[in-house]
Amino acid sequence: MPGTTDLTAASYGTRAGGFVSRIARAPSNTGTIWASTNTGRLFISDNGDAPAAAVVWERLDTSSLSDPGRFISGIFVDPANPNRAFVSYSGYNFNTPAQPGHVFEVLRTGPGTATWTNLDGGTGPLGDLPTTDVVYDAPTNTLYAATDFAVLKKALPAGAWVVAGTGMPQVEVAGLTIVSSERILYAATHGRSMWMLKLP
Repeated sequence: MPGTTDLTAASYGTRAGGFVSRIARAPSNTGTIWASTNTGRLFISDNGDAPAAAVVWERLDTSSLSDPGRFISGIFVDPANPNRAFVSYSGYNFNTPAQPGHVFEVLRTGPGTATWTNLDGGTGPLGDLPTTDVVYDAPTNTLYAATDFAVLKKALPAGAWVVAGTGMPQVEVAGLTIVSSERILYAATHGRSMWMLKLP
């Protein structure tokens, strides 16, 4: 929809209102931008570097029957594929029992369509923890998820979620940042300072 830059507008259909919760640009293609709202809308644009009136956004969450429709707390675009992103959701599965999940791989397959893969892994360590952010370390093909209690990691494609590193207090982690060139993961906590983890 060109020129409609208010991603919370009713003109985009369901889940209107709220606010934009996340924006992420593809490292390999500066024109590709992903964005989300706190009501669970997920968008992608292929011309995000164009003048605002010309930018076209596509909704992707409407192509899925499994997305939870909760607050989207994190988006991390695959550095090698601008059409692939990892998306995290806050909240509890209790509130969306028919569409559970906290971490998803989303692969855009065509205009306004995408495949969604739930990466929670059942009742393991991730369990029903509200997830506040997600990042992807391409050199090791590993996901890191920030939760209300810890930072967890998962080796793709089929590894189990485990606690990432040792020594960090049990605390809400609000955000994650990977500096790949330095092989460091930074974790920002709620009231317990900033922590760093040396990556392999």
